[in-house]
Amino acid sequence: MFGERLERARKATGLSLRALAEKVGVSQTAISKFEKNQLVPDSSMLIKLSIALNVKVEYFFRQRTVGLNLNTVEYRKREIPKKSLDLINAKIIDQIEKRFELESVFPNPPLPDFTLSSELPESVTCLEDIDSFVDKLRIVWELGSAPILDLIDVLESHGIRVFSIDDSIDSKFDGLAAKIDNKPIIVISADWPGDRQRFTLAHELGHLVLKGRLSKEIDEEKASNRFAGAFLLPTHAIQHELGTHRNFLELRELNLLKHEFGISMMGAIIRAYQTGIIDKKTYSTLWEMFKIRGWLKSEPGKPYPSANPHVFEQLVFHALAEEFIGESKGAQLMGMSVLDFYNLRMMSA
Repeated sequence: MFGERLERARKATGLSLRALAEKVGVSQTAISKFEKNQLVPDSSMLIKLSIALNVKVEYFFRQRTVGLNLNTVEYRKREIPKKSLDLINAKIIDQIEKRFELESVFPNPPLPDFTLSSELPESVTCLEDIDSFVDKLRIVWELGSAPILDLIDVLESHGIRVFSIDDSIDSKFDGLAAKIDNKPIIVISADWPGDRQRFTLAHELGHLVLKGRLSKEIDEEKASNRFAGAFLLPTHAIQHELGTHRNFLELRELNLLKHEFGISMMGAIIRAYQTGIIDKKTYSTLWEMFKIRGWLKSEPGKPYPSANPHVFEQLVFHALAEEFIGESKGAQLMGMSVLDFYNLRMMSA
């Protein structure tokens, strides 16, 4: 257990065996033996390791409450270097471990299991079918066609745990979906604008709900992209906002759609084309304009606010209020001192 945690903390800081060894004043071989549980560090070395890795000593001995192996991990869009994947995995597992430890103190599970209604279509034979699939899912989840103001809360309330990595790991990392003990999780990067985070969340939801329903001719990535756009901006909603047929779209109305529905301006253009509001020529003209002006990477106007997973903190204070945990445990879970946790609890400046 100790060795596994040491290796995880080292990878989470991006340190090699040699680099960590130099920081704590031992050989690379000694660090390797620590990680393989072939050698046990003394108390002074534990303190040095905790300082070097920016963790508390108790981290190395925290009881594991679930089997934390990332199974069926799906990384979106791009290849990510193995070193970055190791860093992502290490940070994710530590967050997840705390989350499941916290949930275990509740007498009854604080979140429902992730299940899909039998009312949803069992098969999707073409990309266009995804729009009606999304409409049905929104009805089942009682979302209607209105904007989803807090997408993270919607996912969490249906048993999908959402995590955020709050520092730069890899410029290519959007997010990932995985299963821990058969429980779905989604991880997003905190470094992207809110509309991109929301698309990632919806895209990963697409992977979860469309799995096993797509005909073999349909590419799952394309299907998940279509799902994400339709989930954020359903057919009825975009036709209500833009009309059923347009010869062109103004930048300002696209920007207003972005801030109402939390989908990028380019995403709204794609949805307008998919739903038949604009034809292929108009779509190509708008796409080319965005490309020439560099807006495919950074859109004009005020960015959409970033998403911030908050359920974990809510559960900490819920557990504290019901005396399922004490203040010191709450501070430990939040990764802060007891004093800082008390000030947060009391909403002190």
